[in-house]
Amino acid sequence: MISVQNHQQQLNGNKQLFVWALALLFFLGACSPKTRVLKSPDHSGGNVGGTIPKEEKPEAVDKENTAEDARKAEAARNSVALVLPFQLDKISPHTLSKEDVNRSAIALDFYQGFQLGLDELAQKGRSFSLHVIDSRDNQLHNQSVAKSEEVQNAALVVGPVFPKEITTFGTHFSNKNVLQVNPLAASRAREFSLPNLVSLTPSIDIHTKVMAERVARDYRVGDVVIIYNTSDNDSRQFLGGFLSELKKANPSVQVRSVSSIPQLNEEISLTGTNLVVAGTTDKFQLRSFVSNLETKSSEEFYTFRVYGHPLWDRIDFSIYERFSDFRPVITSESHLKTWARGAKEFKDKYYSLYSVDPSDYSYKGYDAARYFGNLLAKYGESYPEHITKEKFEGLFSTYEFDYNEAWGFANNALSFKSYQGSSFQLN
Repeated sequence: MISVQNHQQQLNGNKQLFVWALALLFFLGACSPKTRVLKSPDHSGGNVGGTIPKEEKPEAVDKENTAEDARKAEAARNSVALVLPFQLDKISPHTLSKEDVNRSAIALDFYQGFQLGLDELAQKGRSFSLHVIDSRDNQLHNQSVAKSEEVQNAALVVGPVFPKEITTFGTHFSNKNVLQVNPLAASRAREFSLPNLVSLTPSIDIHTKVMAERVARDYRVGDVVIIYNTSDNDSRQFLGGFLSELKKANPSVQVRSVSSIPQLNEEISLTGTNLVVAGTTDKFQLRSFVSNLETKSSEEFYTFRVYGHPLWDRIDFSIYERFSDFRPVITSESHLKTWARGAKEFKDKYYSLYSVDPSDYSYKGYDAARYFGNLLAKYGESYPEHITKEKFEGLFSTYEFDYNEAWGFANNALSFKSYQGSSFQLN
């Protein structure tokens, strides 16, 4: 089997681009799939500072062989197939371009984080075998990958990444007793109809449910909840099931649904807090919405609390002077605290190996490896029985799964971010 190594490079110029280019060239030069055996450290004893007597050598050799055989057997049992869209078939090593590197960036980042996670578990006394396979972002190719020896012998499959790949691979992956992890796609789990699928990224309907529960908790008698619907797709997806989830959480809540600024102004109340829920990410719609709230709050003694779409985290609200007055809150799949000790240690280790800082995908890969690798090590082939029982809080992600026999395991864990200063921060 091939041992995959990572070498630190002395770099100039665009370090990130160069490192990824080197990584891609390495993958091109290696056999496919790539396999790495991650063995636990050798804890066998010996005579420190002396020579082992001749009559003891055969016994020592036997012990070493037995320990090595046990590690190999454990690695075989803890076999992980990592199926990611490196898309190496589209790359020529002689004409490697920035486009080639960008195309494979997600896969490289996730792989490198995942490998670090398994390495960490191996250092704590566990052994794994990791098979890295290029899915190529190609549905036909995924049919053959799903039937490959590396996948069929795996105890766990992580990947592919893109929705069409996931469906094709899962349909042709025959061993439904082995879990297939959807590591990044935020698609609704029910869209895949794969009973052995584990979806790590909460879908938009989970964001809707969690936000509705938050609004229900914040609601007080005399308040009014105003759902501000707009026509853009993000708003429709986020608010589509919001009212029903809100009523489930608090049947007595007073709700108004509006679809225009004039309607919104008609429904706002002077007697309580106006809990305004908006799902639009359109910059023109947002400008009208926020500017109107600023105007109304300056004209009368209105009190507003705003609840928004998770993608608001990517929008610059600093152009609005009073936006923070509305105590805006959004949901987030991430609870990454870059200042925390664990995050700093991971970042330093990652940089020392790859000479670039980790991306969100690197953190996600690391968390996934630590969670599933630990389950494999603890429970062996019965690890699927413990997915819904064992919660997990990683550097970036939190896992809290429920199970549906039609579409598998879905992660329901989200965090909240509130607007502080000029950006959304973890509560």
